[in-house]
Amino acid sequence: MGHREAIRMTTEPSDAFDEMSEYDSTSIFKPKVVALVVSNSETHGPNVMTASWWMLAGYNPYRILLAVSHKTYTHEIIEENPEFVLASPSLEMVDGLTLAGKVSGRELDKIEHLELETVPGKDVNVPLLADAVGNVELSVMDSFEFENCTYYFGSVENAWVTTGGLDGRILDPDAGVLAYMGSDWGEDDPDTKYRYYAEIEPENIGRFPGDEVIDSLPEDLQEKYRD
Repeated sequence: MGHREAIRMTTEPSDAFDEMSEYDSTSIFKPKVVALVVSNSETHGPNVMTASWWMLAGYNPYRILLAVSHKTYTHEIIEENPEFVLASPSLEMVDGLTLAGKVSGRELDKIEHLELETVPGKDVNVPLLADAVGNVELSVMDSFEFENCTYYFGSVENAWVTTGGLDGRILDPDAGVLAYMGSDWGEDDPDTKYRYYAEIEPENIGRFPGDEVIDSLPEDLQEKYRD
């Protein structure tokens, strides 16, 4: 019996799916690009932090929503200087992704320790990461607090991609973006936590024509929803 037939005959979700914990629920939405958030203190200089809690939050103006825990040094800096950069890490920056998410900038200059090269931002007083696949400059336009986090709406001031990194509007696989899969302890080494990522190769990129599914609609809806 196939999966679809099993779903049609089931009366309980557990008949068709394996249950998982709430902590594992994000696994089904990966791979994803985990950002490196760069902020800049006027007194202590720039800092970098790993961030998974971000999303597109609107188009006019184009804006991104970033959640930052109150206990982080990044929160302290953005409250002082309400600007930040979201950097898309390359495969070569995997060590930075790990360290920037574990060690506080109050204890270590992570940019110096990781030997991350930077480039000055154009319209924000925050540096870009030179080895990233791309960088987005953002200025805080609004924010709200919920529990122990501040959610910042960042208006996109400028966006940059590595030279040749876009194929039309699609990120070129050769740009080497770090497609993060999650973390888990190793089966043969249960004391070590591993970070998993997918290597995206050009031959594995597929596409589909969106018009085909639109053609399946009634004629009045085809006219309404065709690009």
